[in-house]
Amino acid sequence: MKNGRLAAVYPDTGYVRVSHALDGFVEKRFRVSMLNRFDKAVALKNPGNITMWPINKRVKAKTMQPVNMELFYKDRWNGEVYKYPTQVFFEMSSSKCELYPNDIEKLMNVLTEFEAKNC
Repeated sequence: MKNGRLAAVYPDTGYVRVSHALDGFVEKRFRVSMLNRFDKAVALKNPGNITMWPINKRVKAKTMQPVNMELFYKDRWNGEVYKYPTQVFFEMSSSKCELYPNDIEKLMNVLTEFEAKNC
């Protein structure tokens, strides 16, 4: 990328990943060392030893999860304790990456949009 980041596109899984920016080094030799490490990873076709983060869009989802324990309640009028007669659920929020498996054009668009915005 323009600012020296290493980028990887994984068409099988639909992920696009990038490494950290190289513009925060105080001494030039550290940046050169990191660039050499990136070049070696590209030559070996193994970016697995470089820390990279996914840049795919995050999608929020809410799901209802069952409570896995017995719940009881107490009546106000007579003070007796009763077991809940039905299954109880709680709402859980989560997020996941929006994936584009086997869509190389869309993956490259995600990467070029990231580069235009952040580099």
